[in-house]
Amino acid sequence: MVSEIGFGGWGIGGVTPGPTSYGPTDDNESRKALEAAFNNGISYYDTAGVYGKSEELIGRTFKHRRGQVVIGTKIGFLEHHTPQDFSRKNIFSTLEKSLRNLGTDYVDLYQLHNPDIQNLRMDEIVSALKELKIRGLVRALGVSVKHPNHGLLALKYGEFCSIQVNLSMIDQRAIDNSLLDQAREQGIGIIARTPLNFGFLTDNGTTMDLNFGPEDHRSVWPMEQRVAWQKAARLLSEVHPEYPLATLALRYCLSVTGVSTVIPGLLTVSDVLENTTTSNLPLLSPETMAKIREIYNDNDQFFVRQPSPPK
Repeated sequence: MVSEIGFGGWGIGGVTPGPTSYGPTDDNESRKALEAAFNNGISYYDTAGVYGKSEELIGRTFKHRRGQVVIGTKIGFLEHHTPQDFSRKNIFSTLEKSLRNLGTDYVDLYQLHNPDIQNLRMDEIVSALKELKIRGLVRALGVSVKHPNHGLLALKYGEFCSIQVNLSMIDQRAIDNSLLDQAREQGIGIIARTPLNFGFLTDNGTTMDLNFGPEDHRSVWPMEQRVAWQKAARLLSEVHPEYPLATLALRYCLSVTGVSTVIPGLLTVSDVLENTTTSNLPLLSPETMAKIREIYNDNDQFFVRQPSPPK
């Protein structure tokens, strides 16, 4: 069992080499945010070794309350923008490092991090993961997928209890390809990541500066895509004006059948307080869900397709 609002731990990791984070963070503020999350009912904390200091901060914060939280971490990336490594050796060594960072002797959920499933030796990978589970170092196995179609491939292996996938009012691909429906039929939990669509669903599409700093991973996206997502925020903010847009965005994910937990990136105490209040609100009405879907469909899913290079 996990709280329906979880804690996305990418942001608190701080700056990592290259445009791979959301920029500098304050470790003391991050610890306060983690404490506030626990005190406001959040039990699931999602992180990865590649997220800078994230694992260490979570480990230190919950060192004496380990049994009261559920921690998910990931395997695959040694560093951002480097080739992935899902070898048996790296699966074991990365887990050892994560256990040290977290100050624990087990991980609740060990997830493959954006694996290219169709081009990997998945039987060997699953065998190594199952061994860790048998040894008690890992309690459950999951996959965090880069594309919802990879989630459909993961369903075929029968060893993963959860699939983590992008889901937001702006990104409904996991609904489009029936991943959520098929996962629900198999009793597999869905962890909805990027519910605020990388921060775009937080400011009503009017105030965000689209010129992100060089350490911010959003700085490498085409400007056309940033503009399209800002337009999405403006349109979607009109759907339910009684709610702040971030609240509507989280409530949307929790109103989608099959979602187990949603993991917004929480950087500050105010982020935590704002987002956890969403659990006190009712599910969105079918009419509101239909309106959100209509806006999504009428705007080409807010995805800017880049022209193919000349042959």
